[in-house]
Amino acid sequence: MAATPRLRRLHEAGAAPLFVLVALVVAVGAYDPSFLQPPSLASLLEQAAPLTLLALGQAMVVLTGRIDLANAALASLAGVTLAHGLGTWGPAWILVVVVGATLCGLLVGVIHITTQVPSFIITLGFLGIFAGMSLSVSRADSILVVRGYGSIEWIFYRIFGVPLSYAAVLLVALALTACMGAFPLGRRIRAIGLNERAAACSGIRTGWIVIAMFATSGALAGLAAVLQVAQLQSAGATTSDALLLPAIAAVIVGGTAISGGVGGVGRTLCGALVIALLRVGLDLVGIDAAFQPILYGGIVILAIAATADRRRGTSVA
Repeated sequence: MAATPRLRRLHEAGAAPLFVLVALVVAVGAYDPSFLQPPSLASLLEQAAPLTLLALGQAMVVLTGRIDLANAALASLAGVTLAHGLGTWGPAWILVVVVGATLCGLLVGVIHITTQVPSFIITLGFLGIFAGMSLSVSRADSILVVRGYGSIEWIFYRIFGVPLSYAAVLLVALALTACMGAFPLGRRIRAIGLNERAAACSGIRTGWIVIAMFATSGALAGLAAVLQVAQLQSAGATTSDALLLPAIAAVIVGGTAISGGVGGVGRTLCGALVIALLRVGLDLVGIDAAFQPILYGGIVILAIAATADRRRGTSVA
C-alpha cells in the first residue's frame, strides 16, 4: 500500500515518463544491441523530431484544458504548401509557411473562444478543412522537392553525430520552458487548465491566452512540416496525418493531464521519445505498421484511465 503514494508522487514530479523511456531503451537494446550505437540513436532522434514538435504544440493546448485535433492536418497542409512554392520563392517561403500555419492556429483559437464551441468540435471541423485544402494544393499527389531543396536539406545534417533537426527541437523546447517558468504566462496557463472560471475571476485574460496556445500549436505544426519535407524530400496531402494519435499519446504518456493544468514541456519531450522508441521497437519485433495505431489508441485510453483526476472530471472543452 505504501508503494502507491510513492508512485503517485513520482508521477506528479514527472519522473514516470523518464523511467519508461529508460526501460524501453534497455529493452530494445537487449533485443538488438546495435540500437545502442550512436548512429542508431541519432536516427531515432531524427525520426522523433517532427512528432515532438507536434506533441509540444498539442501539450500547450492541452494544458489549458483543450485539445487540438487539427494540428497534424495543418502540418500536412503546410508541408504541401512548402513543397509547392520552395523552388520558386526560396528560403523566404519557409518563413511564409510557418507564419501562415501560425495564423491558421490563431484562427482556430479565435473561433473557439468567440463561439464558445468546444475545442474538440472546432478542431475536428478544421481537421476536415485543412485535409481538403491539402488535397487541393497537392492535387491528391505527392510533390517531390527538387528545386530549392538545398534551403532545407541542411536541417538533417549531423554535427559530431548530433542531428541538427533534434537540436532545433531542443531549442524550441528550451524557449517554451523559459516562457513557462520565467514569466507569469506559465502559471496562468496552468490556472486556466485547473479552473478557468476562477482564473478569469482573478483577472487573467483567459481567452487571449487560449488563443495564443492555439497559435503556438499552429506555429509548431508549421515547423514540423519543414522538418518532414527536409526529411522526406517530398510532401503529400496526408504526410503528417498519421502523427495525430502518436502526438496525443506522447502528451498523455508524458504526464500532461488531459483535463488541463498539469504537465510540462520536459515531460512531453520524454513522452515523444517513448512513442518514437515504441515505433522502433515494434518494427524490430516485426509488428505490422497497420496495427501500431491500435497500440497508440490503447496507450491513450490506459494512460487517461490511470492518471485522470475524477474529482475534476475528464471532459475536454
